[in-house]
Amino acid sequence: MEYFLTDQVFNAAGLAGVVVYLGSYALLQAGILRGGGYTYAILNLCASSLVLISLTVAFNLSSAIIQVSWIVISLMGIARLAWINGHVRFSAEEEVMLQQVFTDMPRPMARRFLNRGNWIDAAEGVILTEEGTPVANLYYLADGEVQVISGGQVICSITSGLIGEMNVLSGGEASATVCIASPSRLFVISGDALRRLNARDPDFRNLLGKGMSRDTGRKLMSANARWSVNTAAD
Repeated sequence: MEYFLTDQVFNAAGLAGVVVYLGSYALLQAGILRGGGYTYAILNLCASSLVLISLTVAFNLSSAIIQVSWIVISLMGIARLAWINGHVRFSAEEEVMLQQVFTDMPRPMARRFLNRGNWIDAAEGVILTEEGTPVANLYYLADGEVQVISGGQVICSITSGLIGEMNVLSGGEASATVCIASPSRLFVISGDALRRLNARDPDFRNLLGKGMSRDTGRKLMSANARWSVNTAAD
């Protein structure tokens, strides 16, 4: 009886390993997991370990070699990620930008993204985007204030977040003029640089899009909240 139960436990471990193998691969193909991330490597490590445990009651040399190889490769991948992440550095303003907009972006990827752009100081009156003109750059406002102007009327003010994210990748025309209202600190990256990064790295394209959508939603919610307060005051 005890042998039977032990056998069942080991078989269950093997089946669990197969489920983890197939599940992680399915998530990878669905775009939910990234092949170069910790999660995928850890799932493969767990799956191969479980299958290797199951082989103790039904040993197969070829299968054992495969599982041990997966364990070694997964450990190497995890160690590599830890080393890379430990050696990537960001300034204080870069950390704030990533936390606010691109919180899901892996640090090495974020470093490559930030290296393609520049931090600038802009004086009052500088035009970032002009209504009806193609958007050439993506901006992140770290400090200061900009005004959004449409049809000659000030629609709203922005004190943080992305500017130009709606049309920068397509090169479409700006729906409004964005003008610096007070001395500001910004990160700027060209649409051309973003398109090159997108073409080289599908994971970056996905995470960039998520960050842009998240920030657009945040600004819309903030604008709606201000509109509700103003309406109530009237």
